Amino acid sequence: MNRHTDIDALTNNEVMDLIAQMVDLAADTQDGKLTTQALDISEKLIQRETLTGEKRVLLHYFRANAYENRLAHASQSQAWGWDIPHLRDVLLELRRAVGHSDWPYLDQFRQCQIYTNLGTKLNSIGRPVEALSAWNRALSLNPKFAMALANRGHGLQHYGQALYDDGHFGLFLLGAHDSLSAASAEDAVFDSLENCYLKPNFAAVAGEIANDIDLTTARKILYQEFGLGKSRAERAYRSWCLDNRLFLNPLNDLATFSIAARDILHLPSLTVGLEESGPEPPAAYGFYNQMKQEFVSARWLYYEGITGTTAHFSDNDTHLYDTLNIPSYSLDTEKTKIAFRMAYSLFDKIAFFINDYFKVGLPECHVSFRSVWYQRNSNPKSLSDIFQDRQNWPLRGLFWLSRDLYEPEFQETSEPDAEGLAHLRNHLEHKYCQVHEDLGISYSQFATSRKDSPLGVRIGRDMLESKGLYILKLARSALIYLSLAVHQEEADRNPVGKDGLIGLMPLSVCKDRGRY
Repeated sequence: MNRHTDIDALTNNEVMDLIAQMVDLAADTQDGKLTTQALDISEKLIQRETLTGEKRVLLHYFRANAYENRLAHASQSQAWGWDIPHLRDVLLELRRAVGHSDWPYLDQFRQCQIYTNLGTKLNSIGRPVEALSAWNRALSLNPKFAMALANRGHGLQHYGQALYDDGHFGLFLLGAHDSLSAASAEDAVFDSLENCYLKPNFAAVAGEIANDIDLTTARKILYQEFGLGKSRAERAYRSWCLDNRLFLNPLNDLATFSIAARDILHLPSLTVGLEESGPEPPAAYGFYNQMKQEFVSARWLYYEGITGTTAHFSDNDTHLYDTLNIPSYSLDTEKTKIAFRMAYSLFDKIAFFINDYFKVGLPECHVSFRSVWYQRNSNPKSLSDIFQDRQNWPLRGLFWLSRDLYEPEFQETSEPDAEGLAHLRNHLEHKYCQVHEDLGISYSQFATSRKDSPLGVRIGRDMLESKGLYILKLARSALIYLSLAVHQEEADRNPVGKDGLIGLMPLSVCKDRGRY
């Protein structure tokens, strides 16, 4: 760009083209000053009232690429820092693009690019479940979009490596192989000539995987039909869980095949000193048992709440007044609310687990999913020394997941179903939350029930259900990341070949019968 260029004299389209060119050139030349110039010009463009919504979406994408440049300039792209400002900026800009009201009108090819980049950043911070969702969204728009396929393949490979179950790892490698093979196929669609040159690399990695595992056997295992239950009701429920990817089973992230229809995930093997556990198994197993049970119970209550079709006799003769705004009072509504509260409560329980297992050292009364990551009484708050540069990928994912729940900027750029989760939970748990039947008359808006009143909020039943499903998915992700984080920590604490005697304490699985 000529330094004498008058930006104000350029049209919106001309400025957009200029920013895109500057960002690309800055990436190629590692020119930090040019990146800063591009961001400064983008700030001026944002202020123009004539900038259409579609252009604003695209501008967020360009700004995300500029912040990606800054990560590269600072050599932080592959760093193990947890709270990297430019990484945060990349995520926020991509999510602002996806969450913009004019996102549906953006060119589909651009949508694929943005979803792909969002998935890649989520994966880099340790959130492979959400990353796969973003890549899958891109592929739902264009199943042959090469960079989504390739990043999905690499992501599955990395996710699989983090698992403690070698059998599951093999099936993840199969998924990685298939995605990378599709990315290197003749009909794969590339978004740039530069990326097209990566095709041989994708094919090479797929070939390496094919040499490492028996693809035919893995495919037979993955596609094998397993029963979903004896009754029609159980089969319907388990099919719903599969379709919504709600089983505590990493294979449900890989596919919706029936092999994934079991809540098989738990903690990996733990190594503890005799002085820590004595003759009993480590308490961590019981704690994880409890969190799993609460999750699957919340999942079932939610399913009952959204699928109920008849009034329950417990609601008879309740004597409630009609408040003239189509209130939804029923056992099914309460089940949906209870499910939300149960799922949300798991985050603080996970924080207690982290505080104990990772020896964070916070007093019990100060432990929460919001606070466990930070130095106590620090102002401004700073990351705890326990987590600084810690090379535990899924544990870092939990840290970033907590920011989605509690930090205003992340809440403001979340998907609609993720907005106001902490606010809603606070009212469900401690205050007044009035649920309404929607009937298409605007009660789907999540808002205060009376102006200038702290008493309560109102929410449409359909929106309550949407947010309930979202919090269940988020809680599931958190429980998966916790298991993966413990697996990584156990590997770090007890490297292969370490001297010393280790005694085994095999644990049996609780029988389904008799659990009442």
